[in-house]
Amino acid sequence: MPAFVLVPASPSDLEAIARVQFAACASDHGFPVIFPKGATLTSITHFVHSYESDLENDPSCHLMVVKEAMSGEIASFAVWHFYPPKTQEEVEEEMLMREFPLPDDANKDLGNRLIRNSIRKRHEVAASAVGPDKPYAYLAAIGTSPKYQRQGAASLLLDWGLERADDRGLAAYVESAPAALRLYEKYGFKEVCKLPLEMSPWKEGEYLNVCMVRQPPS
Repeated sequence: MPAFVLVPASPSDLEAIARVQFAACASDHGFPVIFPKGATLTSITHFVHSYESDLENDPSCHLMVVKEAMSGEIASFAVWHFYPPKTQEEVEEEMLMREFPLPDDANKDLGNRLIRNSIRKRHEVAASAVGPDKPYAYLAAIGTSPKYQRQGAASLLLDWGLERADDRGLAAYVESAPAALRLYEKYGFKEVCKLPLEMSPWKEGEYLNVCMVRQPPS
């Protein structure tokens, strides 16, 4: 097993994180349909700028990386948010957003649809399972390079976020692909509802993610 170190992402890590995200999400239901051309320069640059903006402007956002200790190569990353209480007005404003920044070579119609539905569902679940106007933790993204999968890197990132959530008495929310359900269940997440991924006409078939909540220890 490689030796790993867990650290906050620095600006010099952001391109590598974007590349890990594309590699990790290659088998995802929706990601390759939103980014049909893969890890183009346009898309990588978009993700780097998006991460930069989050780090500079969003105090709720923590972008963490696990690096292989000897080489410094990024094995895994996670985007954790620790949201303060939000007013109903703030929630409604987020739920009414129609357009989200996506790179020019992305499938913007599908991307906007899936992001919009995901945000609406998260707010609905947070209101019912966590409580209206309550703070909570949100695991917005997590991904491991194929080279380092099943070696414990993602577990370090989950431990990091959940320890902080527990310290603050916060419930945690994640939207899981079906393949990751068992991992999240191992950490105490429980299924609350399902989120259908409506991808026609770009992809046929029925797809869904699972909305999961983990309550803090009492």
